[in-house]
Parts: sequence; C-alpha cells; structure tokens
Amino acid sequence: MNGIRFAIVFAVIVGLTGLNDRQVSAADKDGFTSIFDGKTLKGWNGNPKFWKVSGGAITGQTTKENPTKGNTFILWAGGQTGDFELKLQYRIVGGNSGIQYRSFKLPGKNDGWRIGGYQADFEAGTTYSGILYGERFRGILANRGLKTELVRTDGKFQVKTIARLGDSKAIQAKIKKEDWNDYHIVAQGFRFIHKINGVVTSECLDSDKKMRRTSGVLALQLHAGPPMTVQFRNIRLKNLSKKVGRSSIVLPSAAAVADRAALEAGELTSEVVRAALGLPEDVRGAFTDSPSRPRELPATTGAGGVVREVRKTRAQGLRFLATPFRSLIRVASPPKKKSR
Repeated sequence: MNGIRFAIVFAVIVGLTGLNDRQVSAADKDGFTSIFDGKTLKGWNGNPKFWKVSGGAITGQTTKENPTKGNTFILWAGGQTGDFELKLQYRIVGGNSGIQYRSFKLPGKNDGWRIGGYQADFEAGTTYSGILYGERFRGILANRGLKTELVRTDGKFQVKTIARLGDSKAIQAKIKKEDWNDYHIVAQGFRFIHKINGVVTSECLDSDKKMRRTSGVLALQLHAGPPMTVQFRNIRLKNLSKKVGRSSIVLPSAAAVADRAALEAGELTSEVVRAALGLPEDVRGAFTDSPSRPRELPATTGAGGVVREVRKTRAQGLRFLATPFRSLIRVASPPKKKSR
C-alpha cells in the first residue's frame, strides 16, 4: 500500500507542476513551453466579468455597461517568472494593455487581480507600444527606442539613457493596428529586452538595488478607461535560469501547488501534497484507517514562514522535493499499533 500511496502522490505533483511527457517533449524542441491551451482559461486566474477565451485567444474586454474600476489582470497560475523568454501574439482594439512579469499582487483590500511590477507595454495608440513600464513600480523605465539604466543616487531614483536603439516613429510603423503582432520579452539577470515583430523596442538594465526584482508573477493587463478589447494567443515561455538545470519548465511555488491541489483534487489530496512539499507536518492527523472517523484538516493556504522557507530552496531546482518525499512516506504510512 505504501508504494501505491507514493505513486499516487507523485502523479499528483507531476501533474500540478506540468512535468508531463507531452510538455517536456514540446519544450525540448525549441526550449519554449506553451502555457495557454488555446481553448480554456485553465492555468489562468482572472475576473470572469472581463476575461474569456474567444477565437483561440485569451480575451479581455470592457464595455460601457461593464467597465473595470482600476486596471485588472489575469494571472498565470503556473509559477513565477525569473530569468526567461516569453513569446506571444497580441491584438488590441482601443485602450492600453501590457504583459506583467516579475510582478507582485498589490497589497491592501482588493479583488486579488491587481498587479504591480515590470510591464511590457502596448496600446492602440502610437506612443507606448514596446516600452518598459513599472506598473505601481517607478513609472516609465525605458521609453521606446531607448536603452536605459535604472540607478539610485543618494536615495533618489533616476532613469539614465545609455543609447538610442531606433526612432520611435519608425518602430511604430512596424506595428500593425488592430491586428496580430508578435511580442518577445527577454529577462535575464537585471537586463530586460522588448521586441515587437522582431524589432527591439526598448532595453533596460535595472541597477536600482532597492527596488529591482529577481522573480514574480506573470499576468496580462486589461486597462481601466474607455471600452477596449485585448487578445493574447500562442503564449510560450522558456526558462533561462541556470539554477534549474536543463529543464525549461518553470515550477510553481510550494504553496501554489498545494492550493491548486485543494481546488482540483479535494482537501485530503491537498494535504498529501503539502506533506510532500515539506509544508507543516500537522497533516499527520488527516490520515486514518477509518474513513468515517471525523478528522480535522489543517488549512490549505496558511503556511506562513514555512512556505517562505520552502520558496528559498526552490533555487536549488527539483532537489527541494527529495527530502519531503521521504517525509511523505512516513506520513502516508499508517501508525503501527503498540503491542500490549
């Protein structure tokens, strides 16, 4: 029975982290892995009032009757972005949008779909497509056609222009209006490069040690204001982190895996996964030989300091799973009866 339990748990974890044979083989060809299935919003989390799949694309839309109060986002639930390349196609009719990366959920009371951080901007207008914008995060960081460095001198933040990459109007001429365009983002170390339709639109080196970020949320923006429609398709991600080794799969955090298990497989499976990931060991009380016997399951979302500690170990790649698996076997094994 122990072997069966272990196999079930391992299958759950492999499924939740996306390490199935189909995805790995797809990633091996060019290093990119699709993170949108083209049919559903599985693996994405956004306000259903505004987000849906239409025409094979993630579609965000506001209308006069259904506006958004403040910018809203749909978040990729598959992990966090660190060093990576992202390729996708976008189309926008009206308004402004962007692709958030290495980003963060805004604090305070909100609906959970409010994001700040680095943004690869684009719009229906003619000025901002391709820039690096800091959503709730220092403002414009690199205008179109420029290479910049972000510095902080005597506590004062500055954006320094290092070089000119091209003419902004000439770059705009390469962008198709109300049609599909290719966006390519490269984030490696603290250097960020944006390209639209193969043209470098901006480049930035973030030397601001106080504010720069090494990893964070990936999300797509639907901007507040006049009615608009934005679409995203063919979304592919390539992990550039050397710490993960050869794998091009971006692993979700330990807490994200456990919480997704809670949604998709039920509380008990969630606690098994939490044990496998080395989260709080009070899950032992969740196992019993008598299913009808009442049991109290620990919360599936509050791991506090333990979660933060587990996240620190993610830099070591898959090695952080080894020891928890041994703990899992002990947890999943029924306690031996004491001899009288």
